[in-house]
Amino acid sequence: MTLTADDPVAPRVPEPVPIEHLDWLLRFDPCVEARHEAEHGRDRAAGLPQIILVGMVIYNVYNFTSFSLTPDIAELSVMARLLVVTPMALAIAWLVVRVGPVLREGLILGGMIGGVVAPILLFWLTRAPLGNHTFVEPVLVIIYGNVLLAMRFRHALAFSAVASACAILAAHTKVGLDPILRDAFCVQFETACLFSLYANYRMEERRCREYLRTLAAQDASMAAETARRRYQGLSSTDALTGLPNRRALDETAEAWLAEERPAALMMIDVDHFKAFNDTLGHPEGDACLRRIATLFATFVPGPNILAARFGGEEFAFVVRDAGAPEVVRLAAALVRAVEALHIVHPGRPDGHGVVTVSVGIALKEAGVACTREALLAKADQALYRAKRLGRNRHALAEHNSVAAIPSVSVIVKSA
Repeated sequence: MTLTADDPVAPRVPEPVPIEHLDWLLRFDPCVEARHEAEHGRDRAAGLPQIILVGMVIYNVYNFTSFSLTPDIAELSVMARLLVVTPMALAIAWLVVRVGPVLREGLILGGMIGGVVAPILLFWLTRAPLGNHTFVEPVLVIIYGNVLLAMRFRHALAFSAVASACAILAAHTKVGLDPILRDAFCVQFETACLFSLYANYRMEERRCREYLRTLAAQDASMAAETARRRYQGLSSTDALTGLPNRRALDETAEAWLAEERPAALMMIDVDHFKAFNDTLGHPEGDACLRRIATLFATFVPGPNILAARFGGEEFAFVVRDAGAPEVVRLAAALVRAVEALHIVHPGRPDGHGVVTVSVGIALKEAGVACTREALLAKADQALYRAKRLGRNRHALAEHNSVAAIPSVSVIVKSA
């Protein structure tokens, strides 16, 4: 025989996280960052290899132009792309799905720096008449990294800064480069960096803001659901004793009695409780009820028994899947256990001296239809018969018929 309080268990609410703003580098708070990575990191990592492979195919298309634009270093250009940059990119594509987020983004940053430094270096080395036209290649690498790969803004900023420094250095130190063309190259490269960096910032800001709005909505929804369940739980719990209240008792009894399985209802009344309050006061009366409720809760080991406060000094047990012998033993144990608490009751007119309870038991047989009101009336009749016969005992009502309320057939004193 087991009991459930039928109170909803409130879900564990995530720790509150500061999501009001991002810093200027579009970085989340560490707690939010961890949550974002848990939700979206797998998708981010899964999409990177394809983007890297597409980038490598386009990157190596420039091998064909090397022979016409930079014939003096054509072999070096092809070797740099095929034997250095391409293997590095393939290694990164393999690693990004196998490492953590910090290393993943670091690998992308390192790969992009290597990818842009190589064409800048080739531009600086070539002395071919058309070699200056290769300056467009690192510009495309900048756009690829900042826009297509969608590097995190802080990484895109570092990448653009390194690329700009390398490009400006190469343009200013390249032998034979016309000063006017040098300045034009620098302006073109810097504007490409700024435009692509601005595009990266806008995309990253939109991504971050949308996630923060989603996160705020999820947390608000969770808080509302938690509040609803907490209220629902409180509405089914007796405030004084912490046991399920009359509402929970009625709902559970009605559901169980509608089943084909056997069930029982026990009504329990604290003997001479008015005299207890009159003698010791209502605060002591409340403390007495709490002690008894705590005791009753220990008789509830599982989902087939419900212990509840019925009202005032009355409690109730509803039990299913138990026959008369099991329910009678439970009632006797409850009577003995309350008496064993030795709660002093100096106002008892019978001189017993401690708090006791009386129990009335009504049974529903398996396969028999029975309403909650009918079984409650039978249990209540059994309870009052037990009280009239001296209290501190339990009484079992006849239960062969549920249409009528028969007289009590068994009265047992639990001394």
